[in-house]
Amino acid sequence: MGHKSPIEWNDYFLEIARTVSKRSNCLRAHVGAVIVGTDNKIKATGYNGTPSKVLSCMELGECYRIKNKIESGTRYETCRSIHAEQNAIIQAGQDRCMGSSMYIWGHNIICILCKRFIVQSGIEKIYLKKDDDSPIILVTAQQLRDELSNAYMVSVN
Repeated sequence: MGHKSPIEWNDYFLEIARTVSKRSNCLRAHVGAVIVGTDNKIKATGYNGTPSKVLSCMELGECYRIKNKIESGTRYETCRSIHAEQNAIIQAGQDRCMGSSMYIWGHNIICILCKRFIVQSGIEKIYLKKDDDSPIILVTAQQLRDELSNAYMVSVN
């Protein structure tokens, strides 16, 4: 009788993030996020969806962004939802985020708004997995800081 090795931590937390994403009430994407401390203890979870007691696109039966062909990654002000990353950070609070890692299921990029939240929260590593067929992508907070710094560089002549 052979013994099966336990699931690796990254796979474990991404699988939890996948389950969290199933709570999403967004019509466009289902994204889940899990914040994990250096002790491998879950600090908070979050999924993309509308704020509490705000009608969702599912409840309305349509998405403004889909209806108006708004490109993904643009015009965030037209979306009713809060991103999974933001929801998880709100649930955890900065004191529980410091030095932690975030696992995100459902996309392989981090929008500029969430980059700001993540950097400010103190999260150090971010693992992304779009779907079953995608590789795990590791992004560090320092990479996000560099991207944010470069995004706002203004050339002065």
